[in-house]
Amino acid sequence: MLIDDTIYAYAVGRTRALETRLLDRARFERMIDASSADDALKVLGESAYANAVAEMSEVHDFESILAAELRETFDLILKISPKPELIAMMTLRYDVHNLKVLFKSKYLGIKSDLLIPIGSLDLDKLEVAVNEDDYRDLPEKLRLTAEKISEDFLVNRDPQVIDLLLDQVLYDQLISLARENGIQFLEGMFVRQVDLINLKSLIRVKRMGLNRELLKNILLPHGSIPSDRFTAMLDEPLESLITMLSMSGYADLVSEGVRDWLDKGTASRLEKLSDDFITAYLKAGKWSPFGLEPLVGYLWAKEIEIKNIRLVLVGKINKLPAEAIRERIRDVYI
Repeated sequence: MLIDDTIYAYAVGRTRALETRLLDRARFERMIDASSADDALKVLGESAYANAVAEMSEVHDFESILAAELRETFDLILKISPKPELIAMMTLRYDVHNLKVLFKSKYLGIKSDLLIPIGSLDLDKLEVAVNEDDYRDLPEKLRLTAEKISEDFLVNRDPQVIDLLLDQVLYDQLISLARENGIQFLEGMFVRQVDLINLKSLIRVKRMGLNRELLKNILLPHGSIPSDRFTAMLDEPLESLITMLSMSGYADLVSEGVRDWLDKGTASRLEKLSDDFITAYLKAGKWSPFGLEPLVGYLWAKEIEIKNIRLVLVGKINKLPAEAIRERIRDVYI
């Protein structure tokens, strides 16, 4: 399906104006260098978040304003987009996230306040569906997946199946929808996310000494890197992964991220680099005069901005050194 991109002219104009309100790197540097979490919050209060910060009673309340900001952002972009169904596609990740939270709360007793009110599914109804094991009102593919999780967990009691099955249905739907609508830009974004998830899955499975069959089950479909290339790497040293992908677009990310993981035993650097990789991909479409690219880029920019605010404030609350926080901050979109 071909879309006349000029129908996005108004939405792109509005998005350009919204981009001027995004936090730049200098703002985050001031927050990082602040002497306390309260002082970092004051710096945030000098930005477009001023009204929300003014209503907070104390710094630990920041999650509520971040959730509200993200909700308002999605609502606005849905409203101004001439094809809101394509933006709604982006909210599927939050439906899947919320299902993961609810299943883990039910089966593992992990109580969480991490439900995000952005998906297309009503949170109260979703909670009732999981608690009562009745998924008839969910969209078909999510319904079938939820039923499979419920059946499998009763037999195997394996919490990994929750993330595994929901991630599989998420990216299968996202990539299928992008292809059905002929949106190569979105398909490219989702394919890159699948590759990066599969890369991290390989490293985790290898470092934990788990078997090939488990890796085959974990790997997501539709990536640009064939699954058998990942499974073949299971018996090789992780350094070989750097060589394997040296001629791909992931070369620098893998070289730096995998070496850091090997040195420090943590995936935090690779997680940051993965987010930065998607940001760089989306920046390429930022200045398109028409089309979906600037809208999707802005949504991602807002998600990264909120992730960065959370990283800074949590770091400040826990009195982490400024440099430790700085290392985790993602590249900004502007």
